[in-house]
Order: sequence, then C-alpha cells, then structure tokens
Amino acid sequence: MAYELKDQRMAGVTNHDAVRRQGASHWNSMTQQDASGQDFASRLLDSLRTEPALYPRHLNELSEGTWEQASSQLADFAHLFAIASHGWPVMAAQVAAGLRDELDTDLSAPDLALALFGDSIRHADCIRQLAVTVGPTRLRAGLTTAEANALSHRRRIEILLESERAGCAVGTAVALTLSWLQLTSLIGSALHAIASDRPAINIPGLEDRKDQPTLPPPALVRHLGAIAQSQPVRRGIQFGVGQVLALQATFWSMLAERARILAKRAA
Repeated sequence: MAYELKDQRMAGVTNHDAVRRQGASHWNSMTQQDASGQDFASRLLDSLRTEPALYPRHLNELSEGTWEQASSQLADFAHLFAIASHGWPVMAAQVAAGLRDELDTDLSAPDLALALFGDSIRHADCIRQLAVTVGPTRLRAGLTTAEANALSHRRRIEILLESERAGCAVGTAVALTLSWLQLTSLIGSALHAIASDRPAINIPGLEDRKDQPTLPPPALVRHLGAIAQSQPVRRGIQFGVGQVLALQATFWSMLAERARILAKRAA
C-alpha cells in the first residue's frame, strides 16, 4: 500500500485489520450463523451503520473553526476524495450488471444500480461540485503524494469491485454505499453549520442530506438477502466489506493528518 496509518490512536480512525484478527467485529462472524439470507443481510447492514471507518469523523470539527478554516479543509478533502471516488457510478453499474441473472428483476444495469446503491451514485457528482465550489486545496505541501495515494485507494477499490470471488464485489459495493450515506450526511450538516457569517456553500443533494437518516435503500436490503443464500457468497460479501473498511480507515487517516496541518497553519 502506498500509505499507512501513521497513528492508530487518531480520532476517527480504527485499525480494522487488528479488529478482524482479534475476531472482535460481530459482523465478521455472521457467516457461521444459522440464519436466512434475509436475516444475514439485515444484520449485516444494521451493524455496518455503526462502523466508524465508514466516514471521516474529523469533518465533525469543521463547524468549530472559522469559515476560512472550514472552507480550506473542505477544499482539501473534496479535491482528494473526488480523485479517490471517481468512477464509482460506472463501477456500481458493472456490479449491478453482474447481479441481474441472480435477481428477479427486469431493470437495466444502470437502473438496478440506482435501486441497489441509490444516493451513493447520485452524490458522486455532488462531491465533484463541492470540489469546484470551494476551490483548489490550500495545502500544496505533500499534495503530489496525497494525490498518488488517492489514486492508489481508488484502484484498490476497483480491484475489489471487479473481483470474480463470489460476493466480493457486492460486499464492496454495500460498504461503499453505506459509507457514502454517512459521508454526505456529515458534509450536509457541516455545510449548514459553517455558513453562519458567509454566503452558504450550496450543493444541491448534499444540503438535502442534513439530518437525514442513513438507511440503506430498501431494494438493497431485499436483494442482498436473495444474493446471500450460500456460505461462500456470505464469506465473499464479508471479505469485500472488511477490505473496504480497512482501506477507508487508512484513507481517512491521511485526510485527517492533512486537516491537522491546515489547522496548525491557520492558528
């Protein structure tokens, strides 16, 4: 990997590799449970909603600083996350295309992707709009390395989404979907909070996510239960989920480190 966690004790960062080795993640033992596919899907999705690696918790601090500090941190985050997440809508459609034969649906691959992964696809454009609206990153030091890390992160996600292992691509897409829901809710709240003394940073789609519940699309719950009937598929789903959590935690730690540097410079 091109980058590693510099400090496992960072706020908002969990060492999910260590957690899984210790067997502490309850979703990681679901494969062995005697449950229906629907029960497995519901329990997995419900437990993932509380996973800290799904979103960058350092963004919670945006509303504590000045407008200039918050907008500079948003600019850095949006620039790098836009690189890391570029191509997700296309990849989501490819995952959906691979599922059409397994599901009782007449939807085209793009429409099935929207049904399964919902706002995570719609909000991909919102992140790019955010990057344009808040302007270029103010932190040029280390930017080349950070951009390379963002590209590496994206490629690793793409490898998981293209995996031929049964269930892996679906598990990856599920984790990414819930991550997007958490992220856009967090950014929506941040945009609302930092606009007190300056013109609002208005990104339709992100502003709407403020205070919205981060529930997975109903179609995802229903169809995931149909997909997760066999033990090999369940293990593949959990493998994809676990890999995404580890990758996201590492990526968030890099962004949190850059946010701290920005905060120190502005102090």
